[in-house]
Amino acid sequence: MAARPRREQDERATDVRGPSERSSGGGRDHVRALVWGEVEDILVGATILGSGGGGGFAYGMDQMRRIYDSGRVVTLAAPEEISADVVVACPYAVGAMTTAEVDPYGDRPFAAEHPSVLAVRALGEHIGRDLGALICGELGGSSVADAFYPAAVLGVPIVDADPVGRAVPEVQHSMFSIHGLPISPFSVVNEIGDTAIFTTVADDERAEALIRALAVASRNAVWVADHALPWSNLRDIAVLGTISLAERVGRARRESVEAAQDVADAVAAAVDGVVVFRGIVTSSDWRDAEGFTVGETTIEGADAWAPSTFRVWFKNENLLTWRDGVPDVTCPDLICILDGDGVPVTNPGVVKGSHVSVVAFPSASQWRTPEGIKSLGPSHFGFDVDFVPVELRHQV
Repeated sequence: MAARPRREQDERATDVRGPSERSSGGGRDHVRALVWGEVEDILVGATILGSGGGGGFAYGMDQMRRIYDSGRVVTLAAPEEISADVVVACPYAVGAMTTAEVDPYGDRPFAAEHPSVLAVRALGEHIGRDLGALICGELGGSSVADAFYPAAVLGVPIVDADPVGRAVPEVQHSMFSIHGLPISPFSVVNEIGDTAIFTTVADDERAEALIRALAVASRNAVWVADHALPWSNLRDIAVLGTISLAERVGRARRESVEAAQDVADAVAAAVDGVVVFRGIVTSSDWRDAEGFTVGETTIEGADAWAPSTFRVWFKNENLLTWRDGVPDVTCPDLICILDGDGVPVTNPGVVKGSHVSVVAFPSASQWRTPEGIKSLGPSHFGFDVDFVPVELRHQV
């Protein structure tokens, strides 16, 4: 998934408490208002856990600066702090991290508000319900911001969870899809405010195809809001604690930089990951394929990793790797490339000649089921490669 920028405007705040809690006065005592440094740590960590996808950190930070400069804040709620009857929606962007060669908008003006806000509002109006909280669609530098932004504008909290636990290339790569939760109705909005409401689709694969087609017609960037359901329908399916996890990873990176320590080692240690390769990028080729950024990066080993060669195949996200032609870490486990300064690199931004480290992390346990591997394993992308957990290939 993932995409790009726009604007904002005020909206009324919505109470996250259920009806019984509103009458009794309980409910949201422990919702945490994020200070700027926490937001920055979260976006850095989410960019790392985005595995080369999930959008760029710079865009996410720009959106968050707009929010905090306007006097708004993002609030984060632990899953248990959201009442069962509160309706939660999932906003995210879909597109490739490239720009269409021809601008389909011509001289048409951008919408006055950010498309993520328009998408969330359109979905709420369609179902006739107040949305009491939002949940990120995936992790990533802009993916998290694409949920944080409308949450702050509309005055609702972000739940500390998401349906993926990483970034993924396709809409159906989600615990919601695996567990059969209907994606429809859902809204789709582009930068100039074109808005579509899908009341029903055959399945999530059709939703992916339809949303992707709209993205291709919209400079490879549309914003979606879906799965507007009571929290009781989502809480046992979502991957919990992922925003806090991103914050921990981002904090580990920041503290390692401040202490002049090895960033890749510090980031790996923060979440049971492992540095699987270090070297110099010798090539990184990619193409824009039907709304996806698809390509391959080759790294020649340095120091202890010489003279091995490491290849990374990506479809928006880094998904499969080979060391000296032998399969290494693969999806659904996470594969992140850090540059020589320990900055996470999003595709297709890997630079030839740069020194990089490749860090791998175990995926959420939900992805390691037969259903999860079928959905997000190598075979889904056409590779005859078995998924082997990273901790069985490398000492974590």
